[in-house]
Amino acid sequence: MKKLFPLFSILIIAATLLAACGGGAAPAAAEKPEKMTVWIQWGDNPAQLQELFNKFGDANGVKVEVTAPLEIDKITTALNSSNPPDMLILSGVDNVKSYNAQGFVTPLNDIIKNSNIDLTDFYEAPLRECQMGDNYLCLPWGHDMYALFWNKDMFKAAGLDPEKPPKTLDELMAMSKQLTKVDADGNITQAGFIPDFSWSHIDLYDQRFNGDWYNADGTELTVNSDAVVNAMKWEQQFYCDGITPQQLLDFVATGGNYMDSSQLFYAGKTAFQVDGEWQVGPNFIPQLAPSLNYGITAFPVNSQNTDKEGSGVAQGTVALIPAKAANKEWSGKLLNWMVSPEIVAEEFSFNTNLPTSKKAAQDPRFAAIKGFDTFIDIMANPASKEVITSPIHMELVTDMGTVEEKVVHECADPKPLLDELQAKYAPLLAESLKK
Repeated sequence: MKKLFPLFSILIIAATLLAACGGGAAPAAAEKPEKMTVWIQWGDNPAQLQELFNKFGDANGVKVEVTAPLEIDKITTALNSSNPPDMLILSGVDNVKSYNAQGFVTPLNDIIKNSNIDLTDFYEAPLRECQMGDNYLCLPWGHDMYALFWNKDMFKAAGLDPEKPPKTLDELMAMSKQLTKVDADGNITQAGFIPDFSWSHIDLYDQRFNGDWYNADGTELTVNSDAVVNAMKWEQQFYCDGITPQQLLDFVATGGNYMDSSQLFYAGKTAFQVDGEWQVGPNFIPQLAPSLNYGITAFPVNSQNTDKEGSGVAQGTVALIPAKAANKEWSGKLLNWMVSPEIVAEEFSFNTNLPTSKKAAQDPRFAAIKGFDTFIDIMANPASKEVITSPIHMELVTDMGTVEEKVVHECADPKPLLDELQAKYAPLLAESLKK
């Protein structure tokens, strides 16, 4: 039954509140600052970022000073100081819950409400990345999704239909074997699929097996679940079934770096690559491998989890307001401006990153980027999920990387290694959530 307050109690409470507010007068608006500071962890073009934020400054009569890029150590030190930036933009969400546990983060619920930020305009998976319980600790500002790139010319040469990429993990494994070539000396001269090339994608593979390192709200550790174990065993096959890890590692060493035309996929030496939407932008495939005949598709699914078809795992740029920011009202105004469709479209069409605003995604500049629509479709897929993190996430990432290397590069059994991580980190997670 709903409890009712007596009328005189309501009047007393109302009078008290009116007195506290100066006889019913609305709280005074925060004084406009002379200067606002924005720190950005990434930023290959700081001048472009400064020019973008100057638009907010010019429209509001306030100077905005952008600093980018920044090392994570400097960011942590600033958050713990009495003079942090007014806005902090991180490359990813990995550290956000750790910062929150240390008291460095302003929960955004009230700011979102007072600034009239439209949460319904965000794609769901990126937005969930910023939630902790009922609180929003950050907001996504541009994001990444990963898909499977395949070389159509290599498909033709192997007798495969160049317009039919693998749809299941088993098909990817079979095609990879068919597309791998080894010379008389045992050297790999062409590879099919290399699961940790150019870096780890274990979060995507876990999702395909319906697993994750945590439960849905990040309060329990699940790194030794059957799903995570099976994802690593699947990944292991590409190094340890029919070839040796050393053969594949030696082959990988023959390629150039990520910004070099001799990189293995750019050079036509590997048939598949898991990569992000920026690859179709002007600084990557169009510049480094303009004649590459390739296709893009959502990563194949486990045949037992076909509900994941067309989906992916969202991860990328997030914006937060430090707990000690000097003027949170104006930080909120800046955040509202940042996540508006117009600004999201301008910044992320320039960088060839995914717009987290649904309205921004309709901007014709994105439609003009060949292949970009595949990534927008993946982000919009209801089965796409966010990267789940915790206050101890970065420490876990490091140790999970070590386990993955042992599993794929040494053919180690993943189960006992993951059991060790579960035993080590479960109590650390529980303790971190008490703070």
